[in-house]
Amino acid sequence: MDPRDYWKIVLVVVAGAVLLVHAVFPRYEWRTAGNDGSIVIVYDRWTNAFQRAVYDEHGKVTAQEPFKPY
Repeated sequence: MDPRDYWKIVLVVVAGAVLLVHAVFPRYEWRTAGNDGSIVIVYDRWTNAFQRAVYDEHGKVTAQEPFKPY
């Protein structure tokens, strides 16, 4: 094996580790709120932003702008 083969193995291992971390730590986390669950709050872990979506009685969604608390 030459040094190029070692680099290929290292790159494959790093890519596998990145995929595993991405699967274990998902980007978005969401929760429902309100008495009937008509409000959805989405938290983006990578950008530290919250977004709120409100569903009315007809199923139409009203999304708000993302909010970054920090």
